[in-house]
Amino acid sequence: MNSHSVSENELRRPSTPLNADLLKTLAMIIMLIDHIGAFLMDPGDPYYRTLRIIGRLAFPIFCFLMAEGAHFTRSMPKYLGRLAAFALISTPPYNLVHGSPWYSCENINVFFTLFLGLAAVCSVSRLPREVFRKLGRPGLADSRAACLLAGLPLCLLCYMTAYWLDTDYGEYGVAAILLFWLLRKRPVAAWIGFSALTVFFFGFFIAVSDAYGVTSYSYMNLYNLVTEFFMKPRSELYFFPQIQLYAPLACIPCLLYNGQKGGKHSRIVQYLFYAFYPVHLWCLWLIQLFAGIQ
Repeated sequence: MNSHSVSENELRRPSTPLNADLLKTLAMIIMLIDHIGAFLMDPGDPYYRTLRIIGRLAFPIFCFLMAEGAHFTRSMPKYLGRLAAFALISTPPYNLVHGSPWYSCENINVFFTLFLGLAAVCSVSRLPREVFRKLGRPGLADSRAACLLAGLPLCLLCYMTAYWLDTDYGEYGVAAILLFWLLRKRPVAAWIGFSALTVFFFGFFIAVSDAYGVTSYSYMNLYNLVTEFFMKPRSELYFFPQIQLYAPLACIPCLLYNGQKGGKHSRIVQYLFYAFYPVHLWCLWLIQLFAGIQ
């Protein structure tokens, strides 16, 4: 999500043309495809499910780019500030496309999740490092384990805040950003971990839910998991958990990422990346309005 401040040689990257700018552009296109299905199409439309499945690739790419941005950013406070600003800017159109009043607190957009994910990364990296240095403990400041342990309570607070606020993708999104950051030097392991995380969050929900969506964590209904996921592709109750299991396919473009920032227009792409979210939501709401969808 942020521009790279330094060149990096510690990771072997593939020799492909897929730089950060192109990856951001791809994520924006995929997100638009997903939102066209979500906000402009009827669930009974034959193309609805296809568009939503394609759209599952967008959020993992955002999380991957957040982890990259957390590593390269020159100023973490400015980075967090931009995310917070666009979270607020995006709130009115995000509410409107969901059919709620523009000022509603019922729908918490994905920028809040990205903000909390980045804050969680900061709480176990840069923040404790700076505190240890101010306390005159350079050894602890250079210890990743010490920083992780010191920042764990604040990190858990960010995680639980996403859960309490029920932000878009919630605690799953915060966990994904942390995972990509922790395993940044091992990209294949990061995507295996993300796949396991996705199966746990969404497969587990299906397994512990009954036919009415009531969850009971005292048992695991594996029969329910098998029948709902494999035998009822049109299940309304489990539709989102079902299609979210396609999210790990985002590893294909991300593993082809060459580690480069982009061209001379990277700064423009960076702010376009932020602005695209609220702008495209306003456009979708206007289409809803004139098409009488709501």
